[in-house]
Amino acid sequence: MTEREKEENKIKHEKTKKRLKIIGPIMIGIGAIFALVGLIDFFTSMNSWGQPTKFWCLFVGLPLIGFGLMITSVAYHREVSRYMKNESTPIINETAEDIKPAVKTIVGAVKSANNAVCKCPECGAENNADSNFCSECGTKLKKVCPSCGEELNADSRFCDKCGYKL
Repeated sequence: MTEREKEENKIKHEKTKKRLKIIGPIMIGIGAIFALVGLIDFFTSMNSWGQPTKFWCLFVGLPLIGFGLMITSVAYHREVSRYMKNESTPIINETAEDIKPAVKTIVGAVKSANNAVCKCPECGAENNADSNFCSECGTKLKKVCPSCGEELNADSRFCDKCGYKL
């Protein structure tokens, strides 16, 4: 789609929106008049014990009101959505500021879990859990389970996979 076509579509869209913003309230007004005539006829006929003659106006007026409301809501959808966005954004930002400390705590816990340590069986120095050799004495920090072949930390007393006592 070219820029010119996009611009033409935008102009047509705005004209349609303008028409809907006029047609919707007019339908609501006409529907309200019909509904009012039907209701007045209905209730005045109850006092005279006669039959209502314009009760049918309710069957015209109420759908007109409904369609008018639908058309009007479609016509003003962008404006309502923009208003809702502008009302919601500060609340969302405030909520984000309120939960920041909790998120930082969770992130810190995850980071510390990822940076777990294992003790060297030889010298007792703490090393990163993913280290293969002790940073103090050079002792191998991983051992292999003789039962299943799983690689384990050197300070493990049981195999994580098969439960074999090391």
